[in-house]
Amino acid sequence: MEHSLYKFGAKDPLSVLRVQMERHSDSTSWSNESQIKLFTKNEVGEFSLLSESPANNKEEQVKTTNSLELVHQLANKLKQDTIQRIIDHLYSLEPEEFEFFCKRFLDRYGFENMQVTQRGRDGGIDVHGQLEVGISMLHVAAQCKRYKKTNKVSRPDIDMFRGAIQGEYQQGIFITTSSFTKEAQDSAFKRGCVPIVLIDGETLAEIMIERGIGVSTSHIPIYDFELDLV
Repeated sequence: MEHSLYKFGAKDPLSVLRVQMERHSDSTSWSNESQIKLFTKNEVGEFSLLSESPANNKEEQVKTTNSLELVHQLANKLKQDTIQRIIDHLYSLEPEEFEFFCKRFLDRYGFENMQVTQRGRDGGIDVHGQLEVGISMLHVAAQCKRYKKTNKVSRPDIDMFRGAIQGEYQQGIFITTSSFTKEAQDSAFKRGCVPIVLIDGETLAEIMIERGIGVSTSHIPIYDFELDLV
């Protein structure tokens, strides 16, 4: 502080230090107390370092989950539950319904002029349209497969789709409710060939949550007192 290497936001730096030491004290039971206990405090308010005894080390290992961590755990659980609900809904759709769902998803994502290809004439292309990238407008095509979880998309599926769009489209998107084999993932981007973006069921749900596509968000304020900000 004498050399201005650090400046406290508070007018009383000692109070800031005292609060932080309290948070790391074994006698503190605050909601935002630290799980790492470094100090002990006597009856007159003097701090001293905890001894490195096995008993104290054991106490440090038995840590109580504080309120903030609990909030993050619940938020993550809600996210995972939402992902599972989205995936369950996708599996409830008929193949044709899944194609229209993917069309609406791509519309909301930012693709333009997306259309579902008439069945029987798609040649492996279920949805097609455009995507603006900088000053360019790419022609894109998507294949949408509502597969069972055990039916993974393989490399031949990717190769056939690429063959159907080669020369007419600059980008391909393969959307499935299941997942992709390692060989399919490796063949998605090949030098000199149309790149294929792979989107499995979980990735689709993650994007919907991130972009707010069909997903609503509740903003709940989370408070944590920081004396250094006073």
